[in-house]
Amino acid sequence: MNPIDRDPVQLSSLGAGCAAVVAFGLSAFYSWPALAIGAVGLVLVFVGLIRGLYTAVTVGAFGLFVGAILAGVQTTAVGPILGSVTAAVLAWDIGTNAISIGNQLGREADTRRLEAAHIAASTGVGVITVSIAYGLYMTGTSDQPITALFLLLLAAVLLLESLR
Repeated sequence: MNPIDRDPVQLSSLGAGCAAVVAFGLSAFYSWPALAIGAVGLVLVFVGLIRGLYTAVTVGAFGLFVGAILAGVQTTAVGPILGSVTAAVLAWDIGTNAISIGNQLGREADTRRLEAAHIAASTGVGVITVSIAYGLYMTGTSDQPITALFLLLLAAVLLLESLR
């Protein structure tokens, strides 16, 4: 009898890795602290996906999230920052799902449809949430960065709550 390979599943790992790279790319170049914290977060997400560590994926995605928030505080580019926050949350959600499926069903099980459905649903929720937040920002009466930061945090909270 062959032992079951409990590593994270491949499709979701790829999706989480892509989301982490997008989160880093959208926010890292707006400020030096966002670059540093985002780079550490990106490495931790990849380590967590390779080794199957929930904690590394969670801390790494939080690093990407904090990097996006720091970039949002230091710039007025709302669109990329909202995208970065969403991608960081997606990296966490899809990454922990990859580890969970790998632990429960094994890496060799045919889980592509399950993974694709989860990735599509999570991405859809993220896109809708960001679209609403950006729409509210654009229709607001002032162009003050504090409004963007508030809507960014509100979008992140709504996205996290909807993914539960």
